[in-house]
Amino acid sequence: MGRNEEKNLEQRRKMMEKIEDGALYYFAKYGLAGAKISDLSKYLGISQGLLYRYYSSKEELFQAVSSKWIETRDHNFKNLVTISMTAKEKVLFLTKHVENSLKKDMKFASFFTIFENNSLTAGTQKGSLFYTWSNEPCEMLAEIIRQGQKEEEFHEGNPTQMSVSYWGLVFAISHNYIASGTLENYDFTLLNRLIIKNI
Repeated sequence: MGRNEEKNLEQRRKMMEKIEDGALYYFAKYGLAGAKISDLSKYLGISQGLLYRYYSSKEELFQAVSSKWIETRDHNFKNLVTISMTAKEKVLFLTKHVENSLKKDMKFASFFTIFENNSLTAGTQKGSLFYTWSNEPCEMLAEIIRQGQKEEEFHEGNPTQMSVSYWGLVFAISHNYIASGTLENYDFTLLNRLIIKNI
Protein backbone atom coordinates (compact mmCIF):
# COMPACT_ATOMS: atom_id res chain seq x y z
CA MET A 1 0.00 0.00 0.00
CA GLY A 2 1.39 3.40 -1.01
CA ARG A 3 1.87 6.31 1.36
CA ASN A 4 -0.95 8.37 -0.20
CA GLU A 5 -3.34 5.44 0.08
CA GLU A 6 -2.43 4.98 3.75
CA LYS A 7 -2.98 8.69 4.36
CA ASN A 8 -6.39 8.56 2.63
CA LEU A 9 -7.44 5.54 4.67
CA GLU A 10 -6.37 7.27 7.89
CA GLN A 11 -8.34 10.42 6.96
CA ARG A 12 -11.37 8.28 6.15
CA ARG A 13 -11.09 6.46 9.48
CA LYS A 14 -10.86 9.76 11.39
CA MET A 15 -13.87 11.21 9.58
CA MET A 16 -15.94 8.09 10.24
CA GLU A 17 -14.96 8.24 13.92
CA LYS A 18 -15.96 11.93 14.08
CA ILE A 19 -19.30 11.20 12.42
CA GLU A 20 -20.06 8.17 14.63
CA ASP A 21 -19.11 9.97 17.85
CA GLY A 22 -21.31 12.95 16.95
CA ALA A 23 -24.18 10.78 15.74
CA LEU A 24 -24.21 8.80 18.98
CA TYR A 25 -25.67 11.64 21.06
CA TYR A 26 -27.96 12.73 18.21
CA PHE A 27 -29.51 9.25 17.94
CA ALA A 28 -29.84 9.05 21.72
CA LYS A 29 -31.67 12.36 21.76
CA TYR A 30 -33.97 11.87 18.76
CA GLY A 31 -34.05 8.11 18.15
CA LEU A 32 -33.66 6.45 14.77
CA ALA A 33 -37.25 7.18 13.73
CA GLY A 34 -36.95 10.87 14.66
CA ALA A 35 -33.56 11.35 13.00
CA LYS A 36 -33.39 13.22 9.69
CA ILE A 37 -30.26 13.16 7.54
CA SER A 38 -30.57 16.92 6.91
CA ASP A 39 -30.72 17.71 10.64
CA LEU A 40 -28.05 15.13 11.45
CA SER A 41 -25.60 16.62 8.93
CA LYS A 42 -26.23 20.13 10.36
CA TYR A 43 -25.68 18.79 13.88
CA LEU A 44 -22.40 17.18 12.77
CA GLY A 45 -21.32 20.31 10.89
CA ILE A 46 -20.87 18.56 7.56
CA SER A 47 -22.80 18.50 4.28
CA GLN A 48 -25.36 15.81 3.49
CA GLY A 49 -23.25 14.86 0.47
CA LEU A 50 -20.21 14.21 2.65
CA LEU A 51 -22.28 12.20 5.10
CA TYR A 52 -23.62 10.04 2.23
CA ARG A 53 -20.04 9.42 1.04
CA TYR A 54 -19.48 7.47 4.26
CA TYR A 55 -22.93 6.05 5.06
CA SER A 56 -25.68 5.24 2.56
CA SER A 57 -28.48 5.87 5.09
CA LYS A 58 -29.21 6.88 8.65
CA GLU A 59 -29.94 3.20 9.36
CA GLU A 60 -26.43 2.22 8.26
CA LEU A 61 -24.92 4.95 10.47
CA PHE A 62 -27.07 3.88 13.41
CA GLN A 63 -25.93 0.28 12.97
CA ALA A 64 -22.28 1.39 12.82
CA VAL A 65 -22.65 3.43 16.01
CA SER A 66 -24.41 0.59 17.83
CA SER A 67 -22.01 -2.13 16.70
CA LYS A 68 -19.05 -0.04 17.81
CA TRP A 69 -20.34 -0.12 21.37
CA ILE A 70 -20.83 -3.87 21.35
CA GLU A 71 -17.29 -4.36 20.06
CA THR A 72 -15.58 -1.90 22.39
CA ARG A 73 -17.70 -2.00 25.56
CA ASP A 74 -15.96 -2.61 28.84
CA HIS A 75 -15.45 -6.35 29.31
CA ASN A 76 -14.11 -5.99 32.85
CA PHE A 77 -17.58 -6.78 34.13
CA LYS A 78 -17.10 -10.36 32.95
CA ASN A 79 -14.38 -10.77 35.58
CA LEU A 80 -16.78 -9.81 38.36
CA VAL A 81 -18.50 -13.20 38.16
CA THR A 82 -15.36 -15.19 38.96
CA ILE A 83 -13.21 -12.72 40.91
CA SER A 84 -12.59 -13.47 44.60
CA MET A 85 -14.96 -10.95 46.21
CA THR A 86 -18.24 -11.16 48.04
CA ALA A 87 -21.30 -10.61 45.87
CA LYS A 88 -22.05 -7.44 47.84
CA GLU A 89 -18.62 -6.05 46.98
CA LYS A 90 -19.20 -6.93 43.32
CA VAL A 91 -22.53 -5.09 43.13
CA LEU A 92 -21.12 -2.06 44.96
CA PHE A 93 -18.21 -2.03 42.49
CA LEU A 94 -20.57 -2.33 39.51
CA THR A 95 -22.79 0.51 40.71
CA LYS A 96 -19.78 2.77 41.30
CA HIS A 97 -18.54 1.90 37.79
CA VAL A 98 -21.94 2.82 36.30
CA GLU A 99 -22.06 6.08 38.26
CA ASN A 100 -18.50 7.09 37.33
CA SER A 101 -19.02 6.17 33.67
CA LEU A 102 -22.19 8.26 33.43
CA LYS A 103 -20.60 11.24 35.15
CA LYS A 104 -17.41 11.02 33.11
CA ASP A 105 -18.93 10.90 29.64
CA MET A 106 -22.43 11.27 28.22
CA LYS A 107 -21.47 8.61 25.65
CA PHE A 108 -22.20 5.94 28.25
CA ALA A 109 -25.77 7.22 28.71
CA SER A 110 -26.15 7.66 24.94
CA PHE A 111 -25.30 4.03 24.25
CA PHE A 112 -27.86 2.79 26.77
CA THR A 113 -30.48 5.08 25.27
CA ILE A 114 -29.95 4.13 21.63
CA PHE A 115 -30.14 0.44 22.47
CA GLU A 116 -33.46 0.90 24.18
CA ASN A 117 -34.70 3.11 21.33
CA ASN A 118 -33.65 0.40 18.89
CA SER A 119 -35.72 -2.17 20.77
CA LEU A 120 -38.87 -0.15 20.00
CA THR A 121 -38.35 -0.47 16.24
CA ALA A 122 -36.34 -3.68 15.81
CA GLY A 123 -37.73 -5.62 18.75
CA THR A 124 -35.97 -7.55 21.48
CA GLN A 125 -35.99 -11.06 20.00
CA LYS A 126 -32.91 -13.22 19.97
CA GLY A 127 -30.45 -11.86 17.42
CA SER A 128 -31.68 -8.26 17.72
CA LEU A 129 -29.27 -5.49 18.67
CA PHE A 130 -30.98 -5.00 22.04
CA TYR A 131 -30.83 -8.73 22.84
CA THR A 132 -27.17 -8.94 21.79
CA TRP A 133 -26.28 -6.07 24.09
CA SER A 134 -28.47 -6.75 27.11
CA ASN A 135 -28.52 -10.52 27.43
CA GLU A 136 -24.93 -11.01 28.54
CA PRO A 137 -24.84 -8.31 31.28
CA CYS A 138 -28.23 -9.51 32.60
CA GLU A 139 -27.03 -13.10 32.83
CA MET A 140 -23.77 -12.12 34.52
CA LEU A 141 -25.47 -9.95 37.13
CA ALA A 142 -28.03 -12.71 37.77
CA GLU A 143 -25.12 -15.05 38.53
CA ILE A 144 -23.72 -12.55 41.05
CA ILE A 145 -27.18 -12.22 42.61
CA ARG A 146 -27.35 -16.00 43.07
CA GLN A 147 -24.00 -15.82 44.87
CA GLY A 148 -25.27 -13.00 47.10
CA GLN A 149 -28.44 -14.89 47.97
CA LYS A 150 -26.33 -17.87 49.06
CA GLU A 151 -24.25 -15.48 51.16
CA GLU A 152 -27.57 -14.17 52.59
CA GLU A 153 -26.63 -10.57 51.75
CA PHE A 154 -29.19 -10.09 48.96
CA HIS A 155 -32.97 -9.94 48.81
CA GLU A 156 -34.79 -13.14 47.98
CA GLY A 157 -36.40 -13.35 44.55
CA ASN A 158 -35.79 -14.38 40.98
CA PRO A 159 -32.16 -13.41 40.15
CA THR A 160 -32.94 -12.80 36.48
CA GLN A 161 -35.85 -10.48 37.30
CA MET A 162 -33.73 -8.63 39.85
CA SER A 163 -30.97 -8.22 37.26
CA VAL A 164 -33.43 -6.91 34.68
CA SER A 165 -34.75 -4.42 37.27
CA TYR A 166 -31.20 -3.19 37.98
CA TRP A 167 -30.36 -2.66 34.31
CA GLY A 168 -33.82 -1.23 33.66
CA LEU A 169 -33.10 1.48 36.21
CA VAL A 170 -29.74 2.17 34.52
CA PHE A 171 -31.64 2.62 31.24
CA ALA A 172 -34.07 5.01 32.98
CA ILE A 173 -31.22 7.05 34.50
CA SER A 174 -29.58 7.26 31.06
CA HIS A 175 -32.82 8.44 29.43
CA ASN A 176 -33.27 11.11 32.07
CA TYR A 177 -29.66 12.25 31.68
CA ILE A 178 -30.01 12.59 27.89
CA ALA A 179 -33.32 14.45 28.26
CA SER A 180 -32.31 16.79 31.08
CA GLY A 181 -28.54 17.05 30.59
CA THR A 182 -27.89 16.54 34.29
CA LEU A 183 -27.41 13.84 36.91
CA GLU A 184 -27.67 16.34 39.74
CA ASN A 185 -29.10 14.95 42.97
CA TYR A 186 -29.45 11.43 41.59
CA ASP A 187 -28.97 8.79 44.28
CA PHE A 188 -27.12 5.85 42.73
CA THR A 189 -27.51 3.80 45.92
CA LEU A 190 -31.03 3.04 44.66
CA LEU A 191 -29.38 0.54 42.33
CA ASN A 192 -27.75 -1.22 45.27
CA ARG A 193 -30.98 -1.26 47.28
CA LEU A 194 -32.73 -3.22 44.54
CA ILE A 195 -30.43 -6.13 45.32
CA ILE A 196 -28.60 -5.75 48.64
CA LYS A 197 -30.27 -6.09 52.05
CA ASN A 198 -29.50 -3.69 54.89
CA ILE A 199 -27.88 -0.91 52.87
